[in-house]
Amino acid sequence: MNCPKCHSSRFVKNGHTHYGKQRFRCQVCGRQFVPNPSRQLISQETRDLIDQLLKERLSLAAIARVAEVWERWLQDYVNQKYYLTPKTDHYYAGLPILHPDDNQTFVA
Repeated sequence: MNCPKCHSSRFVKNGHTHYGKQRFRCQVCGRQFVPNPSRQLISQETRDLIDQLLKERLSLAAIARVAEVWERWLQDYVNQKYYLTPKTDHYYAGLPILHPDDNQTFVA
């Protein structure tokens, strides 16, 4: 058994999960892990499906049901995508910029 992050074989017992499985902590990188985890990673196909459903503006609960993922995981995934998306001002492009004049009226 090796650490999933750094592949070191130096680890110590580090308590149990709330399901009762033994947890370990790597002495090299500090990563906590459980050997043979029962949780499965979300496949790229499922992530692509979620991206398409997000474009359709479905509710997160509906997307979680269709994609068979946890709502909490989905919310974290959406938040991560939001923070990684470059921010643009395309909404305001082409609109006139208003400048106040001396009379405190706005002229376009």
